[in-house]
Order: sequence, then C-alpha cells, then structure tokens
Amino acid sequence: MPTLLQDSYALRVEPTGGFSLLDWGIDMCPQDALDADQVRSVDLTTQLIMWTDELAVPLGLPANAPARHLLHTYQANPTPVCGAAVFTGSTRGGALLGLTEDQALVLVDRYFSRHRDVPRPRR
Repeated sequence: MPTLLQDSYALRVEPTGGFSLLDWGIDMCPQDALDADQVRSVDLTTQLIMWTDELAVPLGLPANAPARHLLHTYQANPTPVCGAAVFTGSTRGGALLGLTEDQALVLVDRYFSRHRDVPRPRR
C-alpha cells in the first residue's frame, strides 16, 4: 500500500479509451483530476475507488465504455459511466491514497485482458 511519501498515482480513463497516469500528490483531489466541481465515488475494493463527474450526464458528456468495462471486473452489473473516470487508492487517516505504478498497470492490464481479440477457429 503506498504511503504519502512514496510515488503515487491515479489512473485517468477517457471515453475515447485513452489511459493517463497522473501524479497523485498530497494536494491532489478527484475534483482536480477530473476537472469537475462535483464528483461521485464508487468503492470497488478496500484499496480501490473509481471517481466520476457527478454532472457528466446533465452536461451531456460521452459514455465511457472503457471505464465501464473496468468497473465490470469488480461489479456484476455496473452502472453506466459518462465522461472521464479516475481510479485511486482508498482512504487512510482522512487522506486519499494514490495507486502504486504496479496497481495502475494492473488496471490497464485488466482492461486489455478482457478485450483481446480471441482467435477464431479455422473452418
């Protein structure tokens, strides 16, 4: 689990399928990472939270299929996700923790593992 002194990150997932690794310092917050005034959190595990813009639907932001597919690896029936999504660690002592680089890469790997082209049998 990262400490506040270690390098920590957040993983930002765009509706277009772009992934960005953001530096997650002590002063960072989900609102900054999403460039949003109001955010919603979805606890995925005891060490992982997904954040979305609370106003994404009213603002008409596009659906975020990549984030929803990632969410599906943790929930059987995920709700639709619109706009960008940010994944961080959980909270400890009132501080929102970032992810280690390895934790962020596991998320990216989970996404691509679910979406690899499966070879079709030859006829």
